This record gives sequence, structure tokens and C-alpha cells, in this order.
Amino acid sequence: MKDIETEINALREQIRRHDTLYYVLDRPEISDREYDRLFARLKELEAKYPQLSTPDSPTQRVAGQPVSAFGQVKHRVPMLSLDNTYSGDEITAWADRIHKTLQDEKVAYILNPKIDGLSLSLIYENGLLTKAATRGDGETGEDVTSNARTIKSIPLKLQSKKGPGKFPKILEIRGEVYMTLKDFRKMNEALENTGQETFANPRNAAAGSLRQKDPRITAQRPLKFFAHSYADTGGGDPTFKRYTDFLDYCEEIGIPVAKPFEVEPTLERIIKRCEKWEAERDLWPYEIDGVVIRLNDLLQQKELGTTARSPRWAIAYKFHARQATTKIRNVEHSVGRTGVITPTAQLEPVECGGVTISSATLHNYEEVERLGVKIGDTVLIERAGDVIPKVLRVLTPKRTGDEKSIKVPTHCPACGGAVAKEENEVAVRCVNLNCPAQLERSLIHFASREAMDIEGLGEAVVAQLVQRGWVKDLADIFGLKKEDFLTLELFAEKKAENLLAAIEKAKHRPLERFLYGLGIRNVGEKAAALLAERLKSLDAVAAANEEELTRVPDVGPIVARSIREFFDHKRIKDTLRKLKEHGVRSLYEEPERIQSSEIDGKTIVFTGELKSLSRTEAEKLARLAGGKATGSVSQKTDFVVVGESPGSKATKAKELGVKILTEEAFLKLIKKVS
Repeated sequence: MKDIETEINALREQIRRHDTLYYVLDRPEISDREYDRLFARLKELEAKYPQLSTPDSPTQRVAGQPVSAFGQVKHRVPMLSLDNTYSGDEITAWADRIHKTLQDEKVAYILNPKIDGLSLSLIYENGLLTKAATRGDGETGEDVTSNARTIKSIPLKLQSKKGPGKFPKILEIRGEVYMTLKDFRKMNEALENTGQETFANPRNAAAGSLRQKDPRITAQRPLKFFAHSYADTGGGDPTFKRYTDFLDYCEEIGIPVAKPFEVEPTLERIIKRCEKWEAERDLWPYEIDGVVIRLNDLLQQKELGTTARSPRWAIAYKFHARQATTKIRNVEHSVGRTGVITPTAQLEPVECGGVTISSATLHNYEEVERLGVKIGDTVLIERAGDVIPKVLRVLTPKRTGDEKSIKVPTHCPACGGAVAKEENEVAVRCVNLNCPAQLERSLIHFASREAMDIEGLGEAVVAQLVQRGWVKDLADIFGLKKEDFLTLELFAEKKAENLLAAIEKAKHRPLERFLYGLGIRNVGEKAAALLAERLKSLDAVAAANEEELTRVPDVGPIVARSIREFFDHKRIKDTLRKLKEHGVRSLYEEPERIQSSEIDGKTIVFTGELKSLSRTEAEKLARLAGGKATGSVSQKTDFVVVGESPGSKATKAKELGVKILTEEAFLKLIKKVS
């Protein structure tokens, strides 16, 4: 029996260690299969020898039956809220009050990310987890001990890295239960696949998961925990002088803490750090909605004390809200260059994410049906990063009965022509290739910087040219004369001459930019560049069959079919003939060779807005240096190059531990050969 007890204790220690490595430190040392083998052996032994089972065993994380209601827990020390600030001036005013009270004492501030999760209090007695409670009203919370025990980043038994140690009789740790963005997306996808209701955001998911009546459901959710403060040590050791001492102690005993944390001595640096973290919020693996600023010295904290609802020694700098509630005034149906009709909600203006929002995309008419949205509805909108705001959901209790349904157009809102919805597509399209709205969008795209770069040929000019009937296809641009432009609004001699010069210069753009400018459905900058690189001429691209086209990297059957249908259309053939007659000669230019041992053989992803390069130019540089530019981040990705306002790719790279480069760092890795 002694041998069995020794094996059980050894298994528990191994499993606890691997739980910490995997769930807290993100540094697993064994495979999931090997972990499962250890866990199964422990369960087997505990089932065979129930007298050796203990409540702190890793096998006891999920136990018991569903509860009808949560019990109440009276907090030993109230769980206070933080006062909020929204600007550097408000941070300065708060700091001035602190200095006035502490007079000439030297102060140091510590900054933590404010994780958007659910507050939780953990009580350990002599190193064993005995109670877990939500914040509740600050005085009394809900007893969620059974559910908290299922969260693997919360140790059931404290262990010191310095070896077997003595723990306080009472240790109350407070922190945040949350989900990483990666885990949130994966969980929502699984819920959707099984026909269950999905969660709107990670915070709602964390709160809903922790408050499940059945702990077995909580155990299936990817919850994690970060400690951010403590309330009580039962009057015994350890004693902390600084907040950073507490964080160090948490790490020593296996409690995860919110990193990074920064100790800053000056207000100027604090404000800059807050602004930096807000600008980089999309790079974090989890949602943060602000920065917590507090005094590091615990004696100073005690001297400052608290108000009835918040500590005087800490404050939260809140980021601009990314969600807001507003009303849909109307819905516009706009036509894109490929004929797709898109419903866009016109909103009562509302501040969201630091800007005023007056419209939000509804994506397509299937999304309108899924949301059940109507004109006049009060809706919740979201603006993530710098993307177009979207409608998240309808606040149906606010309906008055005067709302109007959003109908799918039966005719094109621009030309009145027929519309169609192709099989296996959600898009509704105008099928009239002579539709003026399609022509306008096509011309604007053709003239864009990434395509033919015709400076001066913007929306206002294009609209006048189409309305007057002077331009009926892309080729007509090159037949315009100076006197034509002089009749347009706000045109004088110099402006007309500059535009004509830009049009003349566009006749000699590289093949890849010309192909992209044509606006072939499903062909973006990257596909256009690869087509030009492989097939070398416009005639070769126009003549290639679908099988030949699919031999080009990243060109699949759907893209190949789009290209073939585009060049087979009589109107396009006529346009290309006219372009040649006007002297448009887009040729493939053999690029300058690049040598870079750091890039050669590497897989690279670009995200965000680059300063000196377009996305296509950057990907082309990577290919010329021997690398492979892809559009998605995975474990096989070597580098993610991040520009301004990066999106979810940067977040995923951080989650997977992929190396992140700035644009400047990427360019330094590339060395041109003369």
C-alpha cells in the first residue's frame, strides 16, 4: 500500500507541474497523449484505492452534480471597483491628489493590462483552495467554487518553486477569469457547428461559462485565470512591502499573473505607456479594455485608503469603447464594381472606438435575416481595430412596432436592371455589365494607387465622366482630351494637364498592376502578381485555359474560372482591343534579384498598413528573397510583419509564438544585389 500511495503522490505532483507548464506558462514539455496517460493512471489508482483520494487531487477538478442556485459568500474584505480615467489630464489630476496626501514622499507606479473578464476571489487555507466567489455587489458574491476548480490555471494546492513550504493560514487572491481570443473563436465555432448559441465576446463567454450550474460544462470551456491583487493573508506570512513582491510571490507558488507589468516613475511615461498599449491592443492574445495604474508601495496604499467604492491608490485608464448602442435610420443598397449589392445601415451618429460612427455594414442579405434586423431597430454595433463597424445584434426589447423589414432588392438600385443570386453564394448581384454604378466603381479601382495609379481621377471626376456618357468602359479614359476635363467642375488648365500626364504615364504600368486594375472577380493584388510572374504577358493570361491557370500558385479552380469567364466576355475583348489602340502597353518587368539568407525559405505573413510599401510590393519582395508570402498565420509561419492598425493575424501570431517584425526590421533583412 505504501508503494501505491507513493505512486499516487508522484503522479499528482507530475500532473500539477504539467498543468502549470501548459495552462500558466505556455511551455508544455509532454504531448497531450502522454499527459492523458498520466491522468488515466491516477484515476485508475484512486478508483481502486478510494481511501487514498484527496480533495486537492487533479482528478477532483470536475466533481458533483448541477446546482439549482449558487450560494452566497460574504467577502472578508470588500471587492471594490476602480475609478476610471479617459485621458492623460485625468491621470495627472489623480496623481496630483496622491502627491498632495503623501506630500514629498517618492512614489512609483505599476501598470497592468486591464483584462476584460470576470472578477474572481480565491481563498486558500494552508495552501488548499477552499472557496471561490464572484464580485457580486462588492460585499457579497456567488459561491462558484465547484466551477473554479475546473479551471486548470487555478491550482487546487499551492506549491512553492523553492520546495515544500509553509503557506499562510488564509490567503485570498483576486483576479480575472478570461478566455484568449484564439480559444474564444475555437469554442464559438464548435458551438455553432453543434447548433448551439454562440457568445458575443470573450468576456460574456467567460462570465457565462463560470456561472454554469453544471461544473462539467464549465470544465469544457477554455477558461484561464490571472491574479491581479490580494485581499488577506490571515495576519501571517508572507508580508509584502511592494505590489511587485506580491506578483513575484504568485509566480513562486504557481498563480499566474497578468503580464507584462511595468513600473514607471513619471507621469509622462505612464501616459505614453497607456497610449502605447491602447494602440497595440490588437496584438494582445486576449481582450484588454484599459490599463490599471496603482502605487507599488503597499504602505503608501494603506495611508491613502479607500472610498466607499474604490481605492484612492489605484485607477483605471479606459480605452475607447469598441461597442455602442444606436438606432438604424435607414438602409442603403450599394453596388460594387463586380455587381454585388451590399446593405449598409445608416445610423444615428454615435461615438465608438474613438470616432463618430454613422453607418455600419450588414454584409449581405443572409446576415440581415440571421440578425432579424429592421429599419428603426436599436442595435449594438462594434468597431474592432480600424475595420468597418458591424451590427452585432438587435435589442428587441426596445422595439415599438413601427420598425420596417429590410427587403432584398428585386432590381439593381443603380440601373434598375435584373439581379441574381448564384448557387453556393450569399451575394446578390446586378447582372448588367453596363450598370453605371459598376462602371464608376471599376474606374475608381482601375485608377487607384495599387493599380494604374492615375492621380486626380477620383470619385467626383469619375462620376461626372460617367454621367456625361464620355466614359463607357476602362479604355475610354485614354481617349479623353484636355478640353473635356476643362468642362468639369473645379478644373483649370494646370489640373487638366496634370491628369492627362497621369493618364499617359499609366499606359506603361507593369503587367501585375494592369491585371489587378482590370477588376477580375476573385483576383487581388497577390494573384495578379503571381499571374504576371508566371505567364509574362496579358495575351498569355487571356489565352490560358483553366487547367493552365490553376498551375499558378494560389490560383484555384474558382479563381481560374473567374479569369476565364472575364476574358471570354465580348465586352472585355472589345475593351482590351481599344486599350491597345490607345497605346496601353503593360509588360512584365523582370524584377531585381534580392539576396537574404534570413528570408530565404521562410514563410511570411503581412498585416496592417505598411508605410513605404503596398502589401503586394512587400509580398513580392519576400518572394524575390526566396521566401513564401501567405495570407494566414499558422505554426508553420516564420515571421509576421506588422504595420499600422494590424488585425487578427498579429493577435494569432502572438498566441502561437510566431516572431513579429516591424516593417523596418523586415526591410533590414533584405539586401539588394547590384
